[in-house]
Amino acid sequence: MSPADPPPTLPPVDPSASDGVPSTSLSPELLAGLLADGDDELAAWTLEHALGEATRAEVYDGLLADAMQLVGERWVSGQWGIAEEHLASQTLMRALERVRPQLGPEGRIGPMAVLAGVTGEHHMIGLICLEHVLGEGGWTVARLGADVPAKDLAGFVARNEARLVAITASDPARLETVSQAVAAVRQAGRTDIAIMLGGRMGGWPGVAEHSGVDWSGTTLVGAAAFADTVFAALSPEA
Repeated sequence: MSPADPPPTLPPVDPSASDGVPSTSLSPELLAGLLADGDDELAAWTLEHALGEATRAEVYDGLLADAMQLVGERWVSGQWGIAEEHLASQTLMRALERVRPQLGPEGRIGPMAVLAGVTGEHHMIGLICLEHVLGEGGWTVARLGADVPAKDLAGFVARNEARLVAITASDPARLETVSQAVAAVRQAGRTDIAIMLGGRMGGWPGVAEHSGVDWSGTTLVGAAAFADTVFAALSPEA
């Protein structure tokens, strides 16, 4: 955190006092500061408290996304350096691991959703968040991670009879890469497989038609709503 920034007013960490913390104290500024300081414990506490007041998709789309936007803005402006930006991302991933939903055996019996970054894509925080949301929605989630070649993605989807695929891409130069991944999955997977596109590219006008995906967007609320319609349409034996 820059010396020019005033220290954040931290909420109490005593669990017995947590119900008394007003939601307004859980600001993006607070979370951004905790992430840039490397404090995954308090960052996770902040997310946990917010999850008591809103859905996971809403918290991730709101508080979490706004905090990371602040991190990016402060890096671009020179207020924070690349070290703080990298530390914030790493801290957030640790905090997300702390707040991942505890699904138990039920999390292994739903239809499979496969999540992956296309070739060359390394931004994975959105897929981690989507994994949490889909898991709570009844899906068995296989998050393959970053930079997955189209052939390998398609082979995994076919071997596991996945019913939903979510891919992410941010760089404008990767539109053709996205289209190739979609085509490979369509050829190898079930004819009724649903494919989603997220990341910054998901918000481009007309990208769904150009890439061949069934849904594109930049919000977890929207992705969850689409996934819910796919889940509802599956037969009981899916």
